[in-house]
Amino acid sequence: MKNIRNLFWMPGILSVLALASVACTGERDTPLPPETSLRANITIEELIERYKDMDYAAIDTALCIEGVVTANDISGNIYKKIFLQDSTGGIDIEIEMTNNNQKYAMGQRLVIDLKGLAYGTYHGQPQIGAQGENVTERIYEPECDEHFHRKGYATVLNMPEPIEATILNVNFTVKRGLYLGKLIRLDSVYFVDSGQVYVDQEAAAGTGNAMNRMIRDKNGNELAVRISSYALFAPDTIPYGYGSIQGILSVYGTAGDLQAEDLQLFPRMEEDIMGFTPHPLAADTVGNGTDNE
Repeated sequence: MKNIRNLFWMPGILSVLALASVACTGERDTPLPPETSLRANITIEELIERYKDMDYAAIDTALCIEGVVTANDISGNIYKKIFLQDSTGGIDIEIEMTNNNQKYAMGQRLVIDLKGLAYGTYHGQPQIGAQGENVTERIYEPECDEHFHRKGYATVLNMPEPIEATILNVNFTVKRGLYLGKLIRLDSVYFVDSGQVYVDQEAAAGTGNAMNRMIRDKNGNELAVRISSYALFAPDTIPYGYGSIQGILSVYGTAGDLQAEDLQLFPRMEEDIMGFTPHPLAADTVGNGTDNE
């Protein structure tokens, strides 16, 4: 009888211990949101303005910027970089890290301690990177850990709304860099090459493993949409009709003499390409884009 009582008694004790263990473990394993005492003392716009006449500048003063990660390599269309945006501007942060979306998710607020890093422009595109020989280099992960400080968890609530723009406005302001590095949205546009795949792998091999696919509005204004051959949606068919595209505006040209044709829009993922149709809806077309409005 004693042994029988022990059989009932032991599971009860084990259950209590298990609950106690879970409770303690739960308290111990629930981390507090990441925080930092660092605060921004310069905006992204002010940073770009400070170094606007310099192709490269090693930063040796205590400067900090703060913003939200608006783009990373989640789909493979953006490579070894993230984009950070505050209420004034956006900037390219060069990092030597694949799958950086796992560490720097979109919606993650970051404070970046710039002292010991560098500012530069790459074919006209403002960027932050590691200090090199008069050129910015990618920041390796240990150095990222030293300079990048999270504030809270990544959440969609932190994400800025895409700036609604037109191709005409984007092209007109290229020399001022008004939209560079920012998340923008273009409505009522169509792809000139609808019906083809986003990236012809053979052709892309000779163009930096990426292709420009032009979009056009009803007034004939054009902008290049840059698609990497490594993007998850690279082999998909370019849709028809009018729709909307959002992404990060970048540039690849000659610094100091940027032209509208130097601009490139980088969708972060296929979901940034919205409202189009998979097949033509009518016989009459505008260029190669079916007018379904």
